[in-house]
Amino acid sequence: MPNNTLVILPSLGANLSPSGSILLTEKFVSGVRMTVDHWDGPVEVLIQKDNANHSGNLDDVWVKLEDLPFRVTVADFHSPEAKSVIARAAVVQGGADHNLNHMPGWCSELGAHYVMVSEYTLRTRWQIIDAERLNPLVTWRRKVWAWRQERANQTAVKAAAAVQCNGTPTFDAYRPLNERAMLYFDSRVTADMLPAEPRLAVREVLWSSAKPMRLAFSGRLNRMKGVDHLPLVAQALRDRGVPFTMDIYGDGPLVAELQKTITRLGLQDTVRLGGVLDFASELMPTVRDAVDLFVCCHRQGDPSCTYLETLACGVPIVGYGNEAFEGLMRRCPAGESVPMNDWSSMAAVIEKLALDPRRFAEMARIGLAFAREHTFEHEFKRRIEHMAQLLASD
Repeated sequence: MPNNTLVILPSLGANLSPSGSILLTEKFVSGVRMTVDHWDGPVEVLIQKDNANHSGNLDDVWVKLEDLPFRVTVADFHSPEAKSVIARAAVVQGGADHNLNHMPGWCSELGAHYVMVSEYTLRTRWQIIDAERLNPLVTWRRKVWAWRQERANQTAVKAAAAVQCNGTPTFDAYRPLNERAMLYFDSRVTADMLPAEPRLAVREVLWSSAKPMRLAFSGRLNRMKGVDHLPLVAQALRDRGVPFTMDIYGDGPLVAELQKTITRLGLQDTVRLGGVLDFASELMPTVRDAVDLFVCCHRQGDPSCTYLETLACGVPIVGYGNEAFEGLMRRCPAGESVPMNDWSSMAAVIEKLALDPRRFAEMARIGLAFAREHTFEHEFKRRIEHMAQLLASD
């Protein structure tokens, strides 16, 4: 009987409780569950231990190991126990993580196909480091480390049996290095979440002080996501006389700073912090039914699932022109990009759009159509088929 075992190596760590529960993210668990449903063979997860009680994501969840439909091994990626897991695999899926630099070699030695998953380019990693506002020497050291890791990533890409690129930046960078590179767009949107048509598709009247344009952002509230620029965008819109409200959903280290800035700028009546909303039951319906435009000040080019999830609500996006957003807009012009860190230009674009509801309708239709072609189910099926083709070539 052929060996069809798939082993997944997530970059996130896992905390184990004495009662036998494991801390993972809901997005990861749902993704592996779906992989189990589509993969023709056993699915296992090999994950490293992490004693933290929070992963830094907004969807952490404790689950019992016995309730999972896949086997989980918690071990250091360099350990003999990890190597024994790889030895029983036909296909191994891992990310661009320094702890996995050796994995293509192990897989080649043990007869497994290694599939590398990537999403951050060196440029994006450097932008993330810059956003942290660290000591210049620390910043320089981290950038040198990231540069060296990128060289290791490129070596791994060349050695891998296939590469799956989340978003356009790494796909454009790695496609010349591996003939089995594929592009996909990650999101949590399932087909049943999509509206039949965008709410904005029937809008023809202008926004007014009585019915202001409803702006929103959702995600981690940190500098990497550029949330400290949102009040500045709001201030510039107020100065331009644009009728609007802005809701900011999520949690993170900048909550207190955001609230202070909102108060200092006198924006309490128009800018509100809405906390964390459950993705499926609260956030998606809110964006779909009560948001006109998504404002995204991401300072770096991570291929955030926020982009696809917003388009799936039939809501256009105005965002900083990082490499991920601009790459998406080239394929799906369902928004407008502005120069990085230029909140004044963002306010000017929003003012222009506020006077053009027909443009909103056009972007909303384009975005929803694109999201319909890249649902959670659709993208996972493509990724599974991409890996299964490796077994067919044996």
